[in-house]
Amino acid sequence: MSVAISVSTTVVLADRNTLVRNVVDAVCGRVEFRMVGEASTAWELLAVCQTRKPNVVVTDCMLADGPVDDYLDRVMATGAKVVVLCDETSPERLTGLLERGVSGYLLHDTSPAQIGEALVAVAAGAVALHPTVADTILKQWRRLRQGGPVVGASPRSALTPRELDVLSAMADGLATKAIANRLGVALKTVENHKIRIFDKLGVRTQAEAVSLAIGHSLLATAAD
Repeated sequence: MSVAISVSTTVVLADRNTLVRNVVDAVCGRVEFRMVGEASTAWELLAVCQTRKPNVVVTDCMLADGPVDDYLDRVMATGAKVVVLCDETSPERLTGLLERGVSGYLLHDTSPAQIGEALVAVAAGAVALHPTVADTILKQWRRLRQGGPVVGASPRSALTPRELDVLSAMADGLATKAIANRLGVALKTVENHKIRIFDKLGVRTQAEAVSLAIGHSLLATAAD
């Protein structure tokens, strides 16, 4: 069944790679979407989304100023559906981004035609996943259903680089507001990170999280 597309559908792209930006720009022309903005940093992405109000955002998970994670909630709050274009395929990374509401996850080997199909699908309200990503998520779901071990579920691999930064700040005894000031992010962003850290580590308090982090040498990871 074909999906209706509209020339009024607008796209913003955030990626450090000029080649990727040119490919996505060309793809938009093929599917009759309009590219209305580009960004190379997460801060630029948020600014252009707040100004342009795009229907779809295509973004790398790592931009020039760091992970896009800290800005995802605010980007999606502008009404944009987000497609992540990244080569990281750890189960934690994939499920974490999907739980936060991203509508697509593609790898860099995705063909221009497949990127176009993904943009059309996401604009129509569907989810677009690279076959490798879909396979990883399905296997993870089956393991959880069967009560088996979850791949990569160790505390070290479960946390993202930014979550490790927050954990390190917690270990320094900083409160949420102080952590936000240190990392240069919003208070709500730190709160969201702490919720995910507690959930991934299976703890309920900051003290328990820091204690577990020391026991598993996670704080050394954060400093690397």
